[in-house]
Amino acid sequence: MRRRFFATVLAACGAAAFLPADGQAQGWLEYKPEGGRFRVDLPALPKIAIVQLPIGNGNTVPMTEATAVVSRVAYIASYVDYPATVTKGAAADVILNTVRNGAASGGSYRDEKKLQIGRVEGREFTVVQPSGNVAVTRIYWSRGRLFQLVVDGQAGIESQPATRHFLDSFALT
Repeated sequence: MRRRFFATVLAACGAAAFLPADGQAQGWLEYKPEGGRFRVDLPALPKIAIVQLPIGNGNTVPMTEATAVVSRVAYIASYVDYPATVTKGAAADVILNTVRNGAASGGSYRDEKKLQIGRVEGREFTVVQPSGNVAVTRIYWSRGRLFQLVVDGQAGIESQPATRHFLDSFALT
């Protein structure tokens, strides 16, 4: 019965996007959206949303976002494809810095480090929000696509094992 219910939920959320993460702590699920070009472990079944992001001149692009909330901590994995007209000629470093600055708008960022997966450049940084909440963020730029991982919670969330598990489980496929 439980297996049939789980299969029904998975089908409604986008067939085969979630698989049990072998050998992982209880509750962790692998999220691998069709066409997403990545996989990541989430601590619970996420809510999937398509959000329209403004890119200027009244235009928008769809961002696919998966959000799992456990004990008042949000784990978010998203991706968005930007048209070449927006990013043409911009180096990955410039794009990542622009995204970081936008994410920190209204707050401040700290603990930034450069990351790399193969030839794909990325960043990890912590945003301190005016409310006192903290958002640990990883972003990667690859072939016109921005991948973003965020763990949002109270101060201290950046050193929690679940935060590290989520961020470190990200892989490009």
